Amino acid sequence: MAKKPGGARLPVVLLLAAVLVLAGCSSIPTVGPVGTATASAGGSALSNQLSYSPPGPAEDAGPQEIIEGFITAGVGAGEDYSAAREFLTSELAASWVPSERIVIYGADPNVVPLPEPNAFQIQLEVVASVNAKGIRTESAPGTTESIQVRLAQDGDQWRISGIPNGVMISDVTFPTVFQAHNLYFYSSTYRYWVPDTRWFVQRSGMAASVVNAMLAGPAPYLQGAVTSAFPAETSLARDAVPVVSGVASVDFSAEVLEDSSDLNRQQMTLQLEQNLRQLNNVNSVRMTVNQRPVDLGPESSELVPVQDDPSVGKTQVAVSGENLTFFRDRQALPIEDLPDVTEFDPRDPAASVDLSTIAFLSGDRSTLLVTGPGKDVAPVATGKGLSGPSIDPEGWIWSASNAEGGESGSKLIAVGRDLRNPNQAGLTPSWLADMSVRELRISRDGARALLVVEQDGASRVLLSGVVRSSDGTPQTLTTPLELWTDEPVTTAVWVGESSVAALQKGQDETLTPVILDPTDENRVLAPWEGSFGLSGGDGEDDLFVQTADAVYKKLGNGWIKEIDGLRDPAFPG
Repeated sequence: MAKKPGGARLPVVLLLAAVLVLAGCSSIPTVGPVGTATASAGGSALSNQLSYSPPGPAEDAGPQEIIEGFITAGVGAGEDYSAAREFLTSELAASWVPSERIVIYGADPNVVPLPEPNAFQIQLEVVASVNAKGIRTESAPGTTESIQVRLAQDGDQWRISGIPNGVMISDVTFPTVFQAHNLYFYSSTYRYWVPDTRWFVQRSGMAASVVNAMLAGPAPYLQGAVTSAFPAETSLARDAVPVVSGVASVDFSAEVLEDSSDLNRQQMTLQLEQNLRQLNNVNSVRMTVNQRPVDLGPESSELVPVQDDPSVGKTQVAVSGENLTFFRDRQALPIEDLPDVTEFDPRDPAASVDLSTIAFLSGDRSTLLVTGPGKDVAPVATGKGLSGPSIDPEGWIWSASNAEGGESGSKLIAVGRDLRNPNQAGLTPSWLADMSVRELRISRDGARALLVVEQDGASRVLLSGVVRSSDGTPQTLTTPLELWTDEPVTTAVWVGESSVAALQKGQDETLTPVILDPTDENRVLAPWEGSFGLSGGDGEDDLFVQTADAVYKKLGNGWIKEIDGLRDPAFPG
């Protein structure tokens, strides 16, 4: 997501140092004014947020008008959706939970009467939904849903007496009411911040929403792959995080710190800082217990610097003729003291962040090999149709092999720094049993895997958590989160801590780059004729496409030639 403006951020350890210091059927229009919208500020991530005040029910409104008004009132999050509650019976209004599910719809909803008395159905084209934890789940294109509604007389007025918890909001209005915010958890090594995108209502008190969501733990696909400094079941002493003069005061009960070490408390403080400093009104964080400052103790020698959105640098590795080369700033750079690899017909090279290790495939994609400056070439794994290697920050080299004999399914490969493949029985998760892996890329924090798979003839783009043992050895991948695209995807790469670039294949076989961003709608870029490969650096502007003859770099929404004669370029990772 976009970083908060205001210059370069201090390293996280320095931050801690500072702390230590139809008839009967209606279609509801979603374009045009709804009540009033006013700008407000304070306690939120936006300085000019919109606050909607939709109207309540009209006097003597009919059942259909009541339902339509209730749908429209979904934009009014103020006072716990008080406007929407006015359309409910007194009994239902007292128990209804609006935040349990936010349904984001595309086409205007239809309200259809049912044969039963006072019963209706709301028909929706569902674009996505957001659950009570702020986790947004995209729906497959064309997804529809019907919501059952019952009405009753409340006094002498029609009101809704039965409807599921939650509200409905159009995809056009959703970004003006909700805002994406990355929660952060530690990687298993405590060396990296791992983002977990959530959606919150833009209103005062957002700091408390962020802290509560962080304390509730990571999204399902990250569970087991990341860790938190806070013990399970931790909660705020009171459901508020006041922000005064840029200082957010986060108050816990004494039980939170029972048996905690200086290191634990310092890691807690850093995690609060990382999660709250994205808010425009927060400059620093003060952790308290029963409103008394927490003693963090002297800085622990075990406290390691935590990297946020690690850089992959500007140097790529690529194939030049029948050998390997680095390239940067439109120039091929010979790799000093690199063994001759021409006999292997190298393809799809990958490099470690420090450029000391290079992995690549043989020309027939049957062998994974590893080398580097001053290192011999070592074959480390074999398989069928191996995916291009990816080297994670812990030095593990990943690939995937397709099943033999025409069967579906894939087998994951992870080779350690010692170049031994432990072939863990549980590394390949059961959910990959009927999928063929085309692309496998580990994130720069080492906690997530990006996969492009083929299942039943269709492509899918998946994000999965990387579960590791205490020594960093990969154990398995978690049940994934799916990223939806309009067209089939042939390849995908990371272009930031959360963003992914992919190539979509249209019906005319044209491959078009698209940015998949969990904080925004997919952004389609200009196609470049003949492109078939991607490499991604630090941000979507550091994106390259490959053709049969050259490599091109993104410039605005266009492409300029970077270098001729190279193929299979890749940034470290």
